[in-house]
Amino acid sequence: MSSHHDVIVVGIGSMGAAACLHLAKRGASVLGIDSQPVPNTNSSYNGNTRVIRLTYQEHPDYVPLLKEAYRLWDEIEQETGTRLLHKTGVLYMGFPDGGAISGVKLASEKHDLRYSTLTHTELAQQFPQFILPEKMVGALEPEGGYLLSERAVETYARAAQRHGATLLTNEPVLDWSHETHGITVQTASSTHTSAQLIICAGAWTGPLLRLPKLELTVTRQVLGWVRPPDATPFQRGEFPVWNIDPKGDGDLTGIYYGFPMSDNPGEGSGLKLAWHHPGQPMPPDAITAETFPADEEEIRLPLRRYLPGAFGPIEAIKVCKYTNSTDSHFVIDRHPESDRVHFACGFSGHGFKFSSVTGRILSDLALDGKTTHPINFLRLSRFKK
Repeated sequence: MSSHHDVIVVGIGSMGAAACLHLAKRGASVLGIDSQPVPNTNSSYNGNTRVIRLTYQEHPDYVPLLKEAYRLWDEIEQETGTRLLHKTGVLYMGFPDGGAISGVKLASEKHDLRYSTLTHTELAQQFPQFILPEKMVGALEPEGGYLLSERAVETYARAAQRHGATLLTNEPVLDWSHETHGITVQTASSTHTSAQLIICAGAWTGPLLRLPKLELTVTRQVLGWVRPPDATPFQRGEFPVWNIDPKGDGDLTGIYYGFPMSDNPGEGSGLKLAWHHPGQPMPPDAITAETFPADEEEIRLPLRRYLPGAFGPIEAIKVCKYTNSTDSHFVIDRHPESDRVHFACGFSGHGFKFSSVTGRILSDLALDGKTTHPINFLRLSRFKK
């Protein structure tokens, strides 16, 4: 069965679901296609929650996008009556010259953002849950918190349908082509045409884009929930979202991070934490829900080192995917083959918080051919041939 639409969105995940809503609200005829169910536990947003923060250590140019993302998260909450964002504050910890602390300072000074600094002694007094190496300091951002990731994708998808979008799930896209007057998308069971195409298929984006100079690596990542002997000090309201940059503390690398506990079953069972680092590269279809003893050790290590009071039985481990660009920054642009094709990919494990604004940007590119949002630093042209 064939159909024609103004815009086809391939991938109804974090970015695609938001794009479908923004397009439909502007009156476009939208078809969203996904090879999986929505929401999808075999995804990059699997695992209930994701961090959101404004003092962005990765690059200060993300901050204007984050400000709009916050506004749009509030907008979808108001429109649907669904709570998606909890502001708990985000506590950054690391050595003074490390990436986390210096990055927070740079972003805050450039964009006049509120945060407070904490000496090692002040950290120990205000957040005794952590046992930190001598000379490690902190920065506390009040606007940070976390998003309910799977609920957010479902909320955007259902809102898109209420505004007239058609969503086709469990339907793999096999191929697409472009001509002067439009786009053709071939799925497992049908052919669809449109004036514009958006590709934001997460871990499956690379083969769909057919861009040799854009190198995307998919990695397996784990998230864990533990049951502290005494949960009281780790409850939301007593405990913030946290982020530790261990560089300088032995041979530890990456970023350890976690969330406060909540009585809401939609946030998982126990105290959630994870290790943000490039995991094992694997084909996306080879990454399953299966877990291994090494995954348990990955969850226990930061507890032993930094949160001994939370050390308890592992309640659950879930697997998600990172789609990594070579510089760990997002790629959002028009496809060089056609001005009718637009894409967003390479979110490298820190993209979910931007999905509200990325959906708006993709809708702008498809309907207007441009966006007023500052994405030049995320363009494809930064990569050499």
